[in-house]
Amino acid sequence: MVEQSENQRRAYELLGVLLERAAREELPVIAWTVASAQSEPILAGHCEAVDPIQRQDDFEAWRAALGAEAWPNGIKQDYGVRLHASVADQGAGVTVTLAAEIRNDEM
Repeated sequence: MVEQSENQRRAYELLGVLLERAAREELPVIAWTVASAQSEPILAGHCEAVDPIQRQDDFEAWRAALGAEAWPNGIKQDYGVRLHASVADQGAGVTVTLAAEIRNDEM
């Protein structure tokens, strides 16, 4: 339990750093979730803009800013495609993931 609390604290600290960076670099506003796997903290960014093109642009802006590696062509699902990227922040020991979902009727 103590380890999970420490993991979440590190993820929250990184979130603060990323929000400051977003303001400085004018990165788009996205939703964030702090989670804790058994061994590592995870900070998940969710691109949820109403417009699908904006959603993709938001995803790409954050992916580029973080140097996150995207899954080629996203993850195909019945309803559409889930764009996904991740990067491990070695300094904070937190994995940052990004996601955006594009439905078939939006393509």
